[in-house]
Amino acid sequence: MSYNEAVDRGFGECRSRRYDCRLKEAHRTGNDIWKVKFFAAAPGARGHLHLEYDAFSRNLLRVDEKVKARRDDRDDDDDWDDDDHRHGHGKGKKKGHARRDDD
Repeated sequence: MSYNEAVDRGFGECRSRRYDCRLKEAHRTGNDIWKVKFFAAAPGARGHLHLEYDAFSRNLLRVDEKVKARRDDRDDDDDWDDDDHRHGHGKGKKKGHARRDDD
């Protein structure tokens, strides 16, 4: 299987899943496997589709499909007055407080 055939088969697989796909990369591994990777999108969703083909038999060996619905940012307006703003700060060491301040 050539590079072009692997990419064409990948686009076919992508279209059969009703995604709008953009080729991210395609390469052949030392194990004679073609890895074809796409950015995939559908109405309201996006993600990736990774495919693996056997270079000699042309069989589809593996599919990694991660296309998820996009979050609508307008839905966050309901919590505009929520005081719980953690912003990813963990329970780590507090900054700005020295031990000598306790004396």
